Amino acid sequence: MALPPSSKFILDAWPEVLTFALLFATALFLSALRAAYGVTSTSDAFWERRNAAETPSLDLPQKLTLSLLQRIATLAAFLLAARLAWDATRIPEFAPYVWLALVVLVLWLWLDALVRFYAGHHAVGFTQKFHGMVRPAMKFLTPINSALTRLGAAWGILLPDEGQGNADSLDSEAETEEERDLLRGLATFGQTTARQASQPRLNITAVDVELDFHELMNKINKSGYSRIPAYDDTLDSVEGILYVKDLLPHLHRDEHFAWQKLLRKAYFIPESKRLDDLMQEFQNRRVHMAIVVDEYGGTNGLITLEDIIEEIFGDINDEYDEAEEIKYTQVDERTYIFEGRVLLNDFCKILGLESDYFEDVRRASESLGGLLLELFSQLPRTGEEVSYENLTFKIQSADKKRIKKVRVLVA
Repeated sequence: MALPPSSKFILDAWPEVLTFALLFATALFLSALRAAYGVTSTSDAFWERRNAAETPSLDLPQKLTLSLLQRIATLAAFLLAARLAWDATRIPEFAPYVWLALVVLVLWLWLDALVRFYAGHHAVGFTQKFHGMVRPAMKFLTPINSALTRLGAAWGILLPDEGQGNADSLDSEAETEEERDLLRGLATFGQTTARQASQPRLNITAVDVELDFHELMNKINKSGYSRIPAYDDTLDSVEGILYVKDLLPHLHRDEHFAWQKLLRKAYFIPESKRLDDLMQEFQNRRVHMAIVVDEYGGTNGLITLEDIIEEIFGDINDEYDEAEEIKYTQVDERTYIFEGRVLLNDFCKILGLESDYFEDVRRASESLGGLLLELFSQLPRTGEEVSYENLTFKIQSADKKRIKKVRVLVA
C-alpha cells in the first residue's frame, strides 16, 4: 500500500530537517559569539565598572573569519529551509499551511536577536566559557585569517596590521635603537587610539566644583598642573577645565570667590578616536587636553598634547617631572616584590624574560596589575595566588580598585 504524499515527504525529508537544525543551531551560536567578542573587545578598564574578568579577544582577521563562518552557516540553513518549504507547498495537504514558513522566519530572526542580546549582556562569562574552543579553531583557520588579512590590507580595511607591517619594515632601516623607536612611533601613530595613549581614570587629578577657593588653591599647589578638570559629584560629570593662569588675577580673593565661573568648556572624545585626527582637532580648537569617555558616557581617561607627542618620541620629562624609579625589591635569588603599576616591559627586563613572555594571556594590559587582573579573572584579594608558566604571583596588597603590591616567585 502506497503511503500518502505527506507521509512520504516526512519520511524522506527527516535527514534534511536534521541538517537544517544543526546548521540553524550553529548559525545562532556563531552569532552569539560575534556579539560577545564584540562587547569584550570594546570594554576597557572593566574593574572600574564591574567586578568581572577581561577575556582575551579576537583580532580583526579572526573576527572577519568568524563573521564569514556565521554567514555561511546562516545562508546554508536558509537555503535548505527554503527548499524544504518549497517542496512542502507542492503537496496539497500542506498547501493551506504555507504561512507557517513566514512564522518560522520571524521566529528565526527573533531567536537570533535574543541570543545576541543575551551574549552581549553576559559577554565576559560567555567568552570565558567558549574561548578554549574558539582559540584552537582560529589557529586551525590561520590560512583563512592570513588570506583575509592580505585582502583587507589591499582594500585598506586592516589599517592597524598594515601599520604594524610598515613599522616592522622600518625597523630594518634604522641604525640605532633611538631611530628604531622613533620610526615605529611614526609608523603606528595613525593607528593608535586615544584609549591606548590616555592617562587612566585612576591617575587623573581633578577638583570638585564644591571646593572653596582656598581649598582649590591648596590642591592646585600640590598637583603642579596648569590645567585641571573640575567635576560635579563624580568624575563622570566633568563640568569644565580650569586653567591655572586664569586664577592669577584673583589670588587675593577670599575663600568665597566663585572660581567656578572661570571654567572653560571641556572637550570630550570617544576612546576610539585616532591620534592623528585628535592632533588635528587640538590644532583647530586650540586646546591641549581632552576627556576620554567610554561607550556609556563615563570618564575613562584624560589625554593631553604631551601624551600624543610621547607616542612618537617617547617619554618627555620637563623640569617638574620627577624621575620615576621602577619600584621593586629583590628578597632573594628567586623572590621579588613589585608594585602593581610597574610596566610589563620593565618587569620582563628585570626578570630576564622575553618581551613576548605573556603573549598568550595579555590583551591590552601594559602594567603588571592589569596582567594579574586577566590571570585572576577578577579583582583579587590580599593573599590570593595565581601561576603562569614558571612564575607564581601572590597579592601582597590590594584595595577595592587596584592591585598595589605583588610577590613574585620564580620557579
